[in-house]
Amino acid sequence: MKTTVVFVERFEKIFIYLSGIFLGLLSAIVFYEVIARYVFGSPTIWVSEISTYLLQFIVFFSMGYLLIKDEHLKVTFVLDKLKGRAKKAVRILNNILILPYAVILMIYGFAITSSTWEREATSPTLLAVPLWIPNSFIFLGGALLIIGALCGILKIIIEEPVELEEVGGELYD
Repeated sequence: MKTTVVFVERFEKIFIYLSGIFLGLLSAIVFYEVIARYVFGSPTIWVSEISTYLLQFIVFFSMGYLLIKDEHLKVTFVLDKLKGRAKKAVRILNNILILPYAVILMIYGFAITSSTWEREATSPTLLAVPLWIPNSFIFLGGALLIIGALCGILKIIIEEPVELEEVGGELYD
C-alpha cells in the first residue's frame, strides 16, 4: 500500500509543478497587462481569458495533491482537540466526505466537456479557444481529487502511530 501512496503522490506532484509554472506565467501576463493598459494605454485582448484558464488549471489540478499531503485549507479547531484513534477517524471521515463532492465534480465536468466537444464550442473571443479544453480541467480535477481522497485514506490508515509525549503536564501527539 505504501508503494501505491508514493506512486500517486509522485504522479499528482507533476500537476503541482505545472501549477507552479502556470502561477508564475499567470503573474507575468497579468503584470504585462497592467503595464500595457496603464502605461501604454493599449490593453491586450487575450490576457483576461488566458489568465482565467491558467487559474482554473491551478485550482483543479492541485486539489488532489494538497489533500494527500493534508495541506489543503481547513478549519482544525475540533481536530486539534482530538488525539489518537479519534483524530485518525475524523481525518478519514473528512476524506470520505470529500468523495461525493469529487464524484459530482467529475460527472458534471465530464458532461460539460462532452457537450462542448460535441458542439465544437469555442470561447466567444478572438482567441476562439475550444471550450472542451478548460472544461476538461473540471473533470480531470475531480478525478485527481477522488484519487487524492482515496490515497489520503490509505495514507492515514498506514501511517505509524505517533508516540505521545508529556509536555508541560499535558499529553501531545
